[in-house]
Amino acid sequence: MNRTHLGLLGALAILTSLSSGPAFSQTSTGAEPRDGFRSIMAKVEQLKQRNDPAALVERAQLLQDGLPVSETNPLRVPQLDEAARLYEQALALPGAHWPSAALRRAKLILARDRDPASVDRAAELLRRAAALQSHEAAFVLAGLMEAGIGGKQDLEGARNLYQIALRSEHGPAGLELARLESDPAKANVFATQGLRILFREAQRGSAEAARTLADHYRDTANGPDRINAAIEWYQRAADLGDAEASLRLGRLRADPKSATRQPQEAKIAFEKAAQRGSVEAAMILAEDPFNGAALGVEAGTADLWLNRAIETKAPRALVLAAEIRSQNGPDGRQAAKDLLAEAVRRVDQDVTVLVALGRHLRDGVLIDRDVALALRLFDRAAASDNSAALYEFARTSLAYPDAATESMRGTAIERLRTAAERGHVKAAVSMGDALLRGNGVPESQAEAMRWYRRAAESGSPIAYIRLGDLYASRFSGTEAPRALEWYRKAAEANSAIAMIRLGKMFNDGRGVPQDQALAATWFSRAAAAGSSAAMVELSALYSRAGGPGHFNLAREALEKAIKAGDSRAPIALAKLYLARGERVLAEGTLRKAAEGGSAEAALQLAEVSLSGQPTGEQQNAARRWLAIAEKAMAADDDQNGKIALLYLSLPDPASIEHGASVLETLVRKNSAEAMTLLATALLQGTGGKHDPVRAEALLRRAIQLGHDGARFILAKTYRDGDGIPRDPAQAMALYREIYNEEPGDTKVQLALGEAYERGVGVAQDRKVAAEFFAQAANQGDPDGQIRLGLAYLYGGGVERDSRTAEQWLSRAGEAGQIDARLQLGGLKLSGLGATVDSEGAFASYLRAAEGGSPLAMIEVARALANGTGTQLDPGLAKTWLERAASLGSPDAMFELYRLNDIATKPNAREADRWLRQAAEKGHPGAMYRLAFRYQQGSSDKERATAREWLEKAARAGHSQAAKALAKLTNATPG
Repeated sequence: MNRTHLGLLGALAILTSLSSGPAFSQTSTGAEPRDGFRSIMAKVEQLKQRNDPAALVERAQLLQDGLPVSETNPLRVPQLDEAARLYEQALALPGAHWPSAALRRAKLILARDRDPASVDRAAELLRRAAALQSHEAAFVLAGLMEAGIGGKQDLEGARNLYQIALRSEHGPAGLELARLESDPAKANVFATQGLRILFREAQRGSAEAARTLADHYRDTANGPDRINAAIEWYQRAADLGDAEASLRLGRLRADPKSATRQPQEAKIAFEKAAQRGSVEAAMILAEDPFNGAALGVEAGTADLWLNRAIETKAPRALVLAAEIRSQNGPDGRQAAKDLLAEAVRRVDQDVTVLVALGRHLRDGVLIDRDVALALRLFDRAAASDNSAALYEFARTSLAYPDAATESMRGTAIERLRTAAERGHVKAAVSMGDALLRGNGVPESQAEAMRWYRRAAESGSPIAYIRLGDLYASRFSGTEAPRALEWYRKAAEANSAIAMIRLGKMFNDGRGVPQDQALAATWFSRAAAAGSSAAMVELSALYSRAGGPGHFNLAREALEKAIKAGDSRAPIALAKLYLARGERVLAEGTLRKAAEGGSAEAALQLAEVSLSGQPTGEQQNAARRWLAIAEKAMAADDDQNGKIALLYLSLPDPASIEHGASVLETLVRKNSAEAMTLLATALLQGTGGKHDPVRAEALLRRAIQLGHDGARFILAKTYRDGDGIPRDPAQAMALYREIYNEEPGDTKVQLALGEAYERGVGVAQDRKVAAEFFAQAANQGDPDGQIRLGLAYLYGGGVERDSRTAEQWLSRAGEAGQIDARLQLGGLKLSGLGATVDSEGAFASYLRAAEGGSPLAMIEVARALANGTGTQLDPGLAKTWLERAASLGSPDAMFELYRLNDIATKPNAREADRWLRQAAEKGHPGAMYRLAFRYQQGSSDKERATAREWLEKAARAGHSQAAKALAKLTNATPG
């Protein structure tokens, strides 16, 4: 029969919670907190006056269950060390109390210590208590024997002990025997016996029996009847004053997947549990406004319970309070830091707390980073055999080997493997990563693939991408279809990364026939999924390939998808048009879809309307489309966040106020996406409000909630000092965390490469930098190709190789990277390459100039003016300079001045015009020349103007201007 294992999962859960028993469940029934506090404290004082063993046991039980914090705070704080001491005193004395003392001491040991010596002592106490006719001791001991805790698994011995407990009228033992019995008829007899005993005890007023019945019906529910029975029995136990029953009733009523969900009833149950001392219930109430307000707890009530939970000093409460307080500006972040520090000092064996604190200490978001301490906490949690703890310990040891001890590094892989074998998907992916890189284990691509496949069987998009990457890296005709298969699986799961991978495969013809139309289709779909990188790829594709052929094929494919009812296809087609600069066609496509009822198209249309410098008419159109999208997407918090952000970009106060209000509401609902969007707006000053300090707090909270985009934004903010003090070490730690999760993210690879190249936030290591640049370059990232090309050009972390440098720069240039074409031109012209190639240099500069680069236009003009690598053509040289100048280039303006000043037929008026424009644009040489001209004048005004230009030129770094200014200053009398 499929029944819950009460012997292990039930009995040991009771040991861990330490919340069962008459003292906890009934002392404060119907009493106000003040009266309950006085009653319990009076009881403790009375027991202190007695020296008999029974008084010691009773007092220990009260302390184990916990005493209220104060007259105004009913939450209970267990005093486990003192309880243990009193139990030991009682055990040292013979008498009728002994079995009860032994049972409770054993429970306390098992709840706190799982080392072999402690487990052995607990088992011995249980055996002796069972021998003295303690049916509950026999029941708990049976659970240990069945699970093999403290020795070899002994199912027959467990059955015998369960039967002894059942004969002694211990109801849960009957349910356990029913679960172990293979004969349905016998199982039914055992279950009936157990339930009859529990019914009788519950009717006699046993809250524990009523709660056990409720647990049974909840865990064996196969329809609404059993769930309703569970609710009824939880309610009976709660009415008898059982705080744990109230807590479980609240959870059942709050379950969003349950047909019996009643948030208001759940809130009432949680409030009862909290009033009866449950810290866990208090935390649920405290967190509700920050967790979607599902229960409707008012902010004041939530804050009251949060403060009461903090007063208990329970580590779990302190961690939760820190995460809530961290959202309240600088003071809140300092409070959060103090709360976490207190939690670290008080941390117990609670696995959830150990893991949470470990993550905080490792990530350094709310508390100073201490990876070594984080590892020690993960290690303690892993000792309980918890899969999440095993994973966190292993991944941290592998990611931060310098902080791990030798023994930790030695056990990391085994713990990672254990978690993976138990079905922890991230652990399986990390196991594959370790094997692929040879990190802590011998490198084995075959074994890596086996673990990736295991994670893929659980539906992990990351595993799909890893498998695709492995097959794609082999560049063989037989493997490419497998890469496509895995990438397509990830793309079907809406992974923009996989869509871009597919686009690059077809774009570059890597392992598949080159098909730029199909590449454009996949890039368009990735752009429709929200990837800005995909738009870059689309633009690069058209910059390189041009021509209508593949564009038309991509358009036709998307139009067919639209006709087939693909709701995302219109968005993808619009992105395709935008990448070619065809805004009118993009708007038309989106408008048609929006008018056909697509809310997403309406949202995209509003975004397009507000791009660039929108006119008043475009802003009004955006408002209309936003209103349509907002109405249709009212239940989608992520989309509402994007809508609100667009409202913030409108100029009128009403729109800005509405956008801010929506985002703030979503933030209060604990939406990580909304926090990230609002933080982005506050960093950029969108909506007229620039608040980088709050932006930092929002990003920190979003990271705690698992938002990877927030992690990347905060890392960049720390790196650049965007409104907050620069913190390269923090940035580096965040980048490393992202890389550990997604080593194929080229943005992170480039960020890490730049950090190692410059020694920012980490010791400078150009070799490591080049390795990161190579990872990005080999994935087809143009920026990575430029950086790797420059590394080979100048010998930065790799052996200098001008031919390889030229190859990488050429690939980046072919991808439309103007900077690569500039660098390639310089390489060919300077002689840094294999040979001087002035014609090749001119060709590179010309392509960059045609792409809109003012610097390249100047180089083209110089080549035309001198006939270097091309035919001499001064007129065309002047045209290119004028084009660069029209784009605001002060260097081009200065070149035009020189061209007109030293020409065969000088044009003084034109020379003067360009000199002044260059100077006003901040060109140091132009400012110096202009100052020199004014110095030729005879008036005081001209000499003063000359001095002003000299000062400006000197401030801009012009050495001759600085010397002239010093000479002028020394020559001035007085």
